[in-house]
Amino acid sequence: MFYPKSLQQRTILFILLPIFLFLSGAGLVGYRAVRKVLLDQWGETALANLERAAHHIDMQLNSPKQIISLLEGLSEQDSTSNLHEFIIDRLNRIDGVVSVTVDWPEHGVKRGIEQPTPHMNASAHRHEKSRKGALEITTPVYNVAHNSKTVSMLTDLVDNDGYKIGQIEVTLDFEFLISQTVQAPWWNVDKAYIVDLNGNILVGTITAGNTLPGQNRESFTTPGTLEQKTLNAMRDKEFGTVFGPGTPAHEISGFYRLKEAPWTMIVITPGKKVLQPIIHFRSVYFLAAIACIGVILLFIRVMLSHTTEAIRKVSQTATNLARGVFSAPLEVTTTDEVGDLTRNFNTMTSQLQKGVQLQKAMNIAREVQLTLLPQNDYSEEGLLASGLSVYCDETGGDYFDFIQSDLHPGKLHVVVGDVVGHGIGAALLMATLRALVRAKVDQPGIPEEMISGVNQQLYRDTAQFGNFASLFYLCIDRAGQELQWVRAGHDPAILYFPESGEFIEIKGKGLVLGLDASYQYQTNTRALAKEPVVLLIGSDGVWETENEKREQFGKQRVRDIMAANYHLPPKALLRCIIESIEQFRGSTPLQDDITLVGIALNSGIST
Repeated sequence: MFYPKSLQQRTILFILLPIFLFLSGAGLVGYRAVRKVLLDQWGETALANLERAAHHIDMQLNSPKQIISLLEGLSEQDSTSNLHEFIIDRLNRIDGVVSVTVDWPEHGVKRGIEQPTPHMNASAHRHEKSRKGALEITTPVYNVAHNSKTVSMLTDLVDNDGYKIGQIEVTLDFEFLISQTVQAPWWNVDKAYIVDLNGNILVGTITAGNTLPGQNRESFTTPGTLEQKTLNAMRDKEFGTVFGPGTPAHEISGFYRLKEAPWTMIVITPGKKVLQPIIHFRSVYFLAAIACIGVILLFIRVMLSHTTEAIRKVSQTATNLARGVFSAPLEVTTTDEVGDLTRNFNTMTSQLQKGVQLQKAMNIAREVQLTLLPQNDYSEEGLLASGLSVYCDETGGDYFDFIQSDLHPGKLHVVVGDVVGHGIGAALLMATLRALVRAKVDQPGIPEEMISGVNQQLYRDTAQFGNFASLFYLCIDRAGQELQWVRAGHDPAILYFPESGEFIEIKGKGLVLGLDASYQYQTNTRALAKEPVVLLIGSDGVWETENEKREQFGKQRVRDIMAANYHLPPKALLRCIIESIEQFRGSTPLQDDITLVGIALNSGIST
């Protein structure tokens, strides 16, 4: 299925196409409405012309008919009087009357007795009862005597008792009857005919084909043509219009039946001629619509070319941005939505570039921070130590350290710190804390003096902003077989004795660093056992990690992992704990940094 891909294609499909369909539909509806109006007007005009012509012929036929009616009811004695001569003289004076012939039966014929009587056309005549008032008008024939076409009005003369006493024939000049009709303008413009009830043409004019005007046809109808449909309609109605095949109809006819003669007047005109105004309007309408759409297309193309070009530049620049290529800001040439888009895109690009630069700086900071952590595990006979840190951001505030000092030979200083918060700020404070601790380890003094000194120095940097850090400092004195530690607000370390399965937390009092410069820390001690011992120091991010149900990982899971994997080197043990944490939290983001240090004493485990 076709779907527009470009802005111009969508404009054409969703804007211009509906407009075109609306204009076409409106034009079609209007065309049909006006076409009906024009056809109705033509029908009214044609029928009015036919009615006037028919009325004129009816009037000429009605004049002799009225005078003939005076002869009705005469007796046989009246036929010998001068009354009929007066009536016949009146008939002869009517315009268009060629001759009048009266056939009276012989005198002395008795009423009700049939008797042959001479007739003007030599036909038999009987003295019989006849329908009163019957009048017959013959078909026009060429009269040699008068050198023209004539029609005859025939009627029987009957007395008051209804018996036929004679017959009268009034011969009329047919061409005189129709002279006013054939001279009318509409008669010679279109095809027009006068036909009888059988479809025979009495007179007509043809303006199409090779037939000459005024030439008559013997039969008006041809099967399946408009003429046949018109003849069928004439048998049901006295007047009306008939449409031929086609849209618009190729031809249209109108007919009107005379009242005084069995004739019907018909006019036929081409449908295009009737609908010429609307056909011309339709052509002009669609040409104007097409021209208008063409102008709109050109206008849209000109206007959209700038818009699409601006959008294309934005798209190309966005593609380059996705590849990490930054270019100069795009030129803003308009004040419309496209201009706003370009300005916003330039702002976004600038912010993105700053973000990329910041990301690069964060990566560098991460690399620097990672270099501050011990790069190798600590190992000597009977003592293995390993640590790791997992940050929730590029940088973090957790750290661990293994320190050896020439001033304290035979001792391993283990430090685990957790600066409040995480990110670049916490990383900077962590670096400061690391430096302070290392500096104090290289100076003489006991653990509590060292940590108190670190606290005083750190307080100078944190007092203004209220930052602080927790710290667990542990000194393993192999020579003195003693553990010394100081807790500065950090979680206790965990001691596990595999032989007995016992867990002990190494606790002690102590405030976090950086809150109170006068606070004095205390040193805690414990004798080193000769049996194997696993020691674990961690930040609170280990046991406070939550899963999707907001359940915390907890210290018990850590103890279970230690009990199940105490025989592993510290590095492998820490990896087991981290993998369990990752599996536990699932898709839940890490909310805090994680730092772990594992120490194996007297275990006989090798790296």
